[in-house]
Amino acid sequence: MNKVTIEVSGEIKVQYDENSPEFKDALESYNELISDGDAQDMVIHAISQLKTWGDHYSMIEGVGYVGLIGSPVPEQLYSGIQVSNNYADLHYQPLG
Repeated sequence: MNKVTIEVSGEIKVQYDENSPEFKDALESYNELISDGDAQDMVIHAISQLKTWGDHYSMIEGVGYVGLIGSPVPEQLYSGIQVSNNYADLHYQPLG
């Protein structure tokens, strides 16, 4: 049996306005349903869910929909969070 350690890395650009009504609503929902945290906690949660499920068209529980930078934002339950369109790109490198 072969065993290998793989390093996984990637970069996602994220933008949001903590003062937007959409972001404030999403943060309130996040705090009620997921965890009592701050804006950065919610954004990290949203991005981790996005990476896990790999689809910005799906609603992220407790947050709402995430938009793509430079594209029209979702019309319903928009979280106020936008990500670069390369959010699904990961780099895999065997270690050792």
